Amino acid sequence: MKNKKLIISFLMAFALIFTACSKNDSKVTEPGENKKSEEKIEKEDDSKNKDDQADNKGLVNEAVDKEIGVPYEVGVTPDDYNMDYDTSRLHSLKDKKSKYYPKDGVKGLYFNTYSINNPEVYDKIMDMLENTRLNSIVVDIKDDWGNVTMDFETDDPDIEYASIDIINPKDFIKEMHDKGIYVIGRVTTFKDSIITEKHPDWGFTLDDGTLWKNGHGEAFMNPFLRDVQDYDIKIAKLAAEAGFDEIQFDYVRFAEGFETFGDTLDYSRGEFEDKNMEEGDKRVAAITGFVQRAREELQDDGVPISIDVFGYALQVERADGIGQDFGEMSNQTDVISSMIYPSHWGFNSFDIEKPDLEPYELVKRYLEAEQEYLSKLDHPPLSRPWIQDFTASWIGEGNWMEYDKDEVEAQIQAIYDSGQEEFLIWNASSEYTQGVEY
Repeated sequence: MKNKKLIISFLMAFALIFTACSKNDSKVTEPGENKKSEEKIEKEDDSKNKDDQADNKGLVNEAVDKEIGVPYEVGVTPDDYNMDYDTSRLHSLKDKKSKYYPKDGVKGLYFNTYSINNPEVYDKIMDMLENTRLNSIVVDIKDDWGNVTMDFETDDPDIEYASIDIINPKDFIKEMHDKGIYVIGRVTTFKDSIITEKHPDWGFTLDDGTLWKNGHGEAFMNPFLRDVQDYDIKIAKLAAEAGFDEIQFDYVRFAEGFETFGDTLDYSRGEFEDKNMEEGDKRVAAITGFVQRAREELQDDGVPISIDVFGYALQVERADGIGQDFGEMSNQTDVISSMIYPSHWGFNSFDIEKPDLEPYELVKRYLEAEQEYLSKLDHPPLSRPWIQDFTASWIGEGNWMEYDKDEVEAQIQAIYDSGQEEFLIWNASSEYTQGVEY
């Protein structure tokens, strides 16, 4: 009898456990459970939609493989509640600024890397930086032809192939930092005539298999390719590790006019090859995706990124021929440097008949429009425009004037009058006007 009671007790306990498990697994037993299930399904659908959107934009993480067991620190990561948040946004520009970031904002010059070893040019640049409000320089890490100008002591065969080792980056940066100078490294991103010699498949080819080049004999790499993006990001990461305060990406685009001749070229669309998207949208997704990847990768090193864009990108907003969407790119970078040289605008831009003749008005009106546009973005970048210290005599008689002290100062004053403090000045040969009040 005693054994019978034990057996009955055991069976009852088992029944209770089974009932509890069934209750927990049931979709219909508890009031409100249907609603919870619907919410869960909606969240799963939202998560899937976000993943699809990321795929459509070509947003992928990690250009350089991490060691096994090393966790990803950036990118879109699900938390315990299956809600997505972008951890790469945890660090703002303020968080990534080095101790050399100027307190009154970056006021810089392009310093042609080939001039660094020229004592006469070097001394002039240093004198300007030490005796004016100028406090920063932009130097080429990878120049307009694709030469890697720094000795990064890497065994990467592609970077070694492109290296000409003009300067030792660590020694140069230490010298600049000792002078209190903020150092920005410029990467000419997708215009590259050097590495495409080694990897023609990284570029665009003609019917006869030869590499396509523009009218100046310059080749472009194919931004759709993961290997191409990785190459530029590897160079940028080496520069960050060497001590550069910021990495600036220039030529973050397809070649000018690509929409008019791209269909005559042979090239891969990479992950977008079979996607049901317009060709222009594919190009925009590839370029925007690269900017996000670069920002995320450089965040590992605590280094901000900046990108150069044509000034007219703001006006057209979406130049899908070259793959640039001003808003999408701006949302993904820490700093936007629009090239707003007065000489580079067409007649009647911003209601100015001949923009090169009115540098103050051109810069002022551009910044007014840019400020309004950037204020509407989710993640507006810092605006640090490029202005000119060169004379554009090639734009036609009566359309240009000599740019000297007054013209350079007019552009700078327009920046200050617009409530901004930062700017960069371009002269390709680093021959700048003397006596300018910055």
